[in-house]
Amino acid sequence: MSTADDMDDTDDMETWLLEAGDAIIEKKAAQGEASLSPPERAIYCMWALDYAVRNAGSLDALEDVHETAIEELAAFARAQKIDMLSTLLDMAADEDEEAFVDAYYEQFDTVCTELRRLNETRH
Repeated sequence: MSTADDMDDTDDMETWLLEAGDAIIEKKAAQGEASLSPPERAIYCMWALDYAVRNAGSLDALEDVHETAIEELAAFARAQKIDMLSTLLDMAADEDEEAFVDAYYEQFDTVCTELRRLNETRH
């Protein structure tokens, strides 16, 4: 697969996460947080994490968007045995935020593909 194809796949996953996150935010607003399934909650957490990383370049922005996103997403990843996501989120607790952000971009497509698959299989 070429680099251009890799970029297209990542763009597809970015678009998917934005659209899925928006739909989940609307559902949460209309029906309450309790209406969200575990995969939807995980996608919302990933959306918040993505917002912080891409827009602020820092995890500090999570305080304003969804303060417990990393912890909730890590618990979901462990429960679902999504090892790559668990390892990535463990990095978020380390002091080297730059290394976490680099790894985040490298693993984004794979992680989102897994979240998407889990959400689609629950329907």
